[in-house]
Amino acid sequence: MYRGVRARLAPWLLAGFGLAFTGAAVVWHLGVETQRIGQLGGPALALALDGLLPLVLVYGSYRLVSSSTPGEQIWTVFVWSVVGSLAVGTVIGLSVFIRMIEGRTIAEPVFVTLLAMETGAVTGLIAGTLAVRARQDASRATRTASTLSFVNDLFRHDIANGLVVIDGRATIIRRNADSETVQTAADAIHEQVTELDSLVDNAGSVVETLGSDPAFEPTDIVGIAEAVIRRIEQTHPIAIELRAPDSAMAYTNEAARPVLRNLIENAIEHGTPAAELSAEGTATDGAVLQDEAQRAETAQSTGDGHDHPSVFVAIRETDDIVEIHVVDDGPGIPEGQRDRIFDPRAGDTHGGGLHLVETLVTSFGGDIYLADTAGKTDLGLTNPGLDGAHFVVELPRA
Repeated sequence: MYRGVRARLAPWLLAGFGLAFTGAAVVWHLGVETQRIGQLGGPALALALDGLLPLVLVYGSYRLVSSSTPGEQIWTVFVWSVVGSLAVGTVIGLSVFIRMIEGRTIAEPVFVTLLAMETGAVTGLIAGTLAVRARQDASRATRTASTLSFVNDLFRHDIANGLVVIDGRATIIRRNADSETVQTAADAIHEQVTELDSLVDNAGSVVETLGSDPAFEPTDIVGIAEAVIRRIEQTHPIAIELRAPDSAMAYTNEAARPVLRNLIENAIEHGTPAAELSAEGTATDGAVLQDEAQRAETAQSTGDGHDHPSVFVAIRETDDIVEIHVVDDGPGIPEGQRDRIFDPRAGDTHGGGLHLVETLVTSFGGDIYLADTAGKTDLGLTNPGLDGAHFVVELPRA
């Protein structure tokens, strides 16, 4: 009940606080000072200063009410204003008192003290308003995060259930298929369902990573890279070379999978021209390319005709980081775009994917950058057929 009463009274109290200062200024300058000094000019000028300043409190109260600020939050602003006024007024009042004890003549102590208290009140109004706005923004962000988390969980649950149904129907089709073509199509559906199910799981890791308190643990980056490359090679006629130790542990989580997948798919998209891949039989119909000989033949015949992989991935460990290098065989990044390569761009899957990668890597406490071509030689990554973009990811080593 008390909270409700003060919430209703808060706007009036804040406005009344300002009007009280204005009233005090009118009484002092026009009622007392004019009689003491026998003139109106000086007191009127003083009144224009300390009589109008507190009206800022009245206007502030009006703005808070017109912006639908809750009464409890206006009460908070009122308290800030009162505390600011008392704090500054006390300091100035004590300084005046000390000078009076010392026997010094103090010119206009009331005017100085009154002006100081009004300044403190206005300062408190501004500080309190900023504090309230910050609390509103934090509350709004919390509600938004909770809503997105709920929607994410709901979508993941519904999508996962749908994938189970699709996979079950594909299994029935495969068991009852009379032709190899139908069986191949059913296998392709199963593979895509498995991939989509993995993406759904990864989405949860991405949300956790971008949350306020993500949990990271030692994760084998080499194992993740091998799994990602294996999945990509099943649906793309692309030769991907991986050069890595047996394992490389970094502090991340399952969101490291979309990091690697986006980088490698970006290398495929912007490496060997898509037209050449289509001519070589990219699995646009959903069929899974299992034939290693076909993939090797495609790798040799794409691009500029050299015998090289289309994408090169290298992983290495240093004292405190795990480095991931992804190099493609494309034309590279134009000099004018290098500084904006990680910027989000609406409708551009290139920039959007790389922006997600940068966001996740930064959340891991790592770094990502576009290396110079000369950097490949320094790292022992020289390959005459791969002079395209060279991305480097640095993750904290576990």
